[in-house]
Amino acid sequence: MVSKEIVLLLVFAHLALCSILIIAPSPPQPPKPNEVAKMARYILRNSDWVSIATTSTQKAIQGYPFVSLKSVSDGPMSNSTGIPYLYMTDLDVSGQDINKDNKCTIMASLAELDYCKQKDFDPQDPRCAKLIITGKMLKVDKSSPEYQFGENALFSKHPSMKWWPKDHDFYVSKVDIEQIAVLDFFGGIKYVSKEDYFNANDRILDDILFSNVEFIEMSA
Repeated sequence: MVSKEIVLLLVFAHLALCSILIIAPSPPQPPKPNEVAKMARYILRNSDWVSIATTSTQKAIQGYPFVSLKSVSDGPMSNSTGIPYLYMTDLDVSGQDINKDNKCTIMASLAELDYCKQKDFDPQDPRCAKLIITGKMLKVDKSSPEYQFGENALFSKHPSMKWWPKDHDFYVSKVDIEQIAVLDFFGGIKYVSKEDYFNANDRILDDILFSNVEFIEMSA
């Protein structure tokens, strides 16, 4: 005699086979090389982290360039702003550098994604696109609506940040952009004006976001 538990399991298994929603990510396709502003926005939007170069305050290398890695977000999933938000702390070496001289450069690359591997592009290949942003790192005012926005942007992309040590006094910061450079094809770096960058059509980002997920309904 078949137990009720087995019967229920068989019923649920049948229902699952009758209508299953399968989420199948497909490789993201970046904009064309001539769409430089869109490419810049695309790279930042799809990057989880950036390298950040600062002027070192460490005694042994004071004044030298120093580089580290920081998680990044330019907004929650439904709102790409193009503004790089980072979670900084004064306990960090880069944070100490920023406190003395807040000029910095960040770089993001499609080498983070599967795209370059699938295309067999070496990370140094110009077609494995890079975004280089130079500007000043600014602390976002904790009493401002932007602080909450930046925090939501970071926490939605990097959920573990919510549980980072409170005594490290992490704070939301952003890069106040002064120069935007893109290397996405042969022929050298291209420069994007801030106006073009912030006016880039964000719909391409939404189209890519949703095209990366295929919903397939299966029936028994």
